[in-house]
Amino acid sequence: MPKVKDEYITDKRNFILECTGEILKEKPLYLITMRDIIKKAGFSQGVIYRYYANLDEIYVDYINKHTNDCLLEQRVDSLVSSEQTETDILAGCLMLLGEYIEELVQSVVGKTFFELVVLYSGDPEKRNAIFPRLKLKQSLEYAQRKTMEYAMCNVAKGVFQPQLPIPSILRFVSVFIDGIAHNAVYNTVEDGDRDSGPEAGISAMFQLLAKIVISYMEAKNNGDV
Repeated sequence: MPKVKDEYITDKRNFILECTGEILKEKPLYLITMRDIIKKAGFSQGVIYRYYANLDEIYVDYINKHTNDCLLEQRVDSLVSSEQTETDILAGCLMLLGEYIEELVQSVVGKTFFELVVLYSGDPEKRNAIFPRLKLKQSLEYAQRKTMEYAMCNVAKGVFQPQLPIPSILRFVSVFIDGIAHNAVYNTVEDGDRDSGPEAGISAMFQLLAKIVISYMEAKNNGDV
C-alpha cells in the first residue's frame, strides 16, 4: 500500500476541523458527539478515526489552529518593560487580560476554549491531559504569572505595601478570572445563542479588578487606574 503523504493527512485534518467549527457555531460543545462531526464531514466512522482518536483531540487541534501565538504574552511583556509607573503597569496587565478574554468570547474558538475548560474543570485526569496542550491556556497562565511576578517583585522593592497576604491576593485574582470564564460559558448556554454573550462587560469587570488589587497593594506613588 502506498504511503499516505503528509499533505494529504493535513488536508483531511483541516477539513475535519472546518466541519467542527461549523458545528460549534450551531450548538454548545458539551452537546456535540463524534457522530455529529462524522455526518458533517461525510466520512465513515472508520475514516475519521484514522485522523482523530476522540473529540478531545479534535477540540485541541481546532483551538490551537485558530490561536494567535504569543499575542497576549507580547502585550504583557511590552507593558511590563515600559516606562509607566508601577501602579499603571500592574493595573494595565490586569486590564490586558480582560481585553484579551473579551476578544476571545466574541469568537467561536474562544467560546469553545472556555466551554472546554469548564467541561473538564472537575476532571483532574482530563485537565492534566488536555489543558497543557492548549495554547490559549498557556497564554492566559503566562499573563497571570507575569503580572503576579511583577507585583511580588515590587513588593520586595518596597514599591507596593500589600494590606493583605500576597497569596490571598493571588487566589482572589485567580478565582475572579475563573469566574469570568465560567460566567461566559453559562450565559451563552442559557441564551442558547453562541453569537451573544456577556463579553460587553468583561473589560469593565477587569478594570474594577485592577482598582481592587491596587487598593490592596497601596503603592507609595499611587497613580490613577
